[in-house]
Amino acid sequence: MTFKIKHFIASDGERFSHLFDVDTGGFPLYYPTGYIARSVRPSCTHETQKVHLEAIKRVCEWEALSGISMIVRFQRREFLRQFEIDELVNHLTASRRGGKSEVISRHKSNTYIAYAAKYLRWLSNELITELNADINAAVDQQHNALLSAVSRKSGSKSASAQRILGLKLSNETKSTLLRLFKDPLEGVHKNADKGPRMRNVIMLRILYETGMRRGELLSLKLGNFVEAIGGESAQLRIERNHHDQFDSRVRQPVAKTLGRIVNISPEAEQQLIAYLNHWRPNSGSDIFFVNHRAGRTQGKPTTETGFNSALNKLKEMFHMLKPLHPHLLRHDWNYRFSQKADKEGLDFESERVMREMLMGWKPNSTMSLLYNQRHIQEQANKIGREIALDTIKRG
Repeated sequence: MTFKIKHFIASDGERFSHLFDVDTGGFPLYYPTGYIARSVRPSCTHETQKVHLEAIKRVCEWEALSGISMIVRFQRREFLRQFEIDELVNHLTASRRGGKSEVISRHKSNTYIAYAAKYLRWLSNELITELNADINAAVDQQHNALLSAVSRKSGSKSASAQRILGLKLSNETKSTLLRLFKDPLEGVHKNADKGPRMRNVIMLRILYETGMRRGELLSLKLGNFVEAIGGESAQLRIERNHHDQFDSRVRQPVAKTLGRIVNISPEAEQQLIAYLNHWRPNSGSDIFFVNHRAGRTQGKPTTETGFNSALNKLKEMFHMLKPLHPHLLRHDWNYRFSQKADKEGLDFESERVMREMLMGWKPNSTMSLLYNQRHIQEQANKIGREIALDTIKRG
C-alpha cells in the first residue's frame, strides 16, 4: 500500500491536507481525517497539521508492512507489544533519503514519535466504546511506552545550543555574497537569465540584510515595500498571512514570527525598484517575487521549491556559496547584530529587546536569550585571552 498527503485550498483561502491510500484512491482515510479535523486543526497551523499527517502516514506505512491493523487491534481491545513499539519507532525515525540504517534528526524523530503516540491514543479512545480501569491502564501503558522512545533519543540541549551559537557565514561565503550584491548579473550572458538572476540575488540580499525567514520573504507583497522618504530608510513590512485566499500557492509560505517593519539599505532599495521596473514579469499577483520562466506559471508567486532550486543554481556557479542556506543567513544576521550592539555599547537587556523586535520574537524568547549568550560568551573569551596574555607578559 502507498500513502500520500495531498494539499488543498478552501474557497476562503484556508489551506488543509488529507491522507490518501493511493491504491484505493477516492476519499481520504477516515480516522486520520477525523483526528486532524477534530483534534489538531482547531489549535494548529496548517504547517503543524502537515507534520501530524506525516507522522500518521508513517504509522499507516508501518501497519501495511507489518500486516497489522490498529483499528482491528483496538476493536479487540488489544495493544502494541514492546517489540512492535520498537519496530514502529524505527519506522517513524527512518530517513527516506539515505540508506536503510539512516535516521532523521533527533528533533524530527521526537516530533513524529510524540505525534504518533497522540494519534494512537485518540484512535484507541475512538474505537473502544466501553472503557474501564484495565483498558485505561493498557492505553496509558502503550502511550507511555511510545513516549519513552522520545526521552531515549533526546539529545543534549546544551550541545544543541552550542551548535547554534557557532553558526555564521564563513569569510569566503560572505565575500562571494557581497560581490554578488554589487554585481548581481556576474557571469550571466543570456538576456532570458537576467531577470531570474536579479530576483534570486535580491532575495538573498533581503535575507542577509534583515534576517527574515524564507517564508516571510516569499510572502512579501508589492504593498509591503515602502520606498525611502524624508530622510528615512526604505522598509519592508512583514505580515502574518496564514490562509491568504489571494495566494495561489497550495503550500503557502507563511510568517512564523510576529509582524514587524524592517529597514533595508539604499542599495537594496534601488535593486528592488529596478527589479519592479525592468525585470519582474507582468503578473496578476501582488506577491513581490514571481516566476520568470515562460509558460503557464510565469508571473505566479515563487514557491519554496522554486526558491531552493534558484539557490542551488547559484551554488553550482559560485562554489563558495555551497554551505549557504536561508536559515544560516538568519544566524549570521544575529551574529552581526551582536557585534553592532557591542560597538554601540548596548546593555544586554536593550540588546535582547531590540533583537526580539527585529526578529519578530515574543518577549523573553528562548532564541533571543541564546543569541545574547553567544555575545556574552565571546566577550568572556576575549577577556580570558587578555588575562592569559597578561600572565605571559608578567612571567
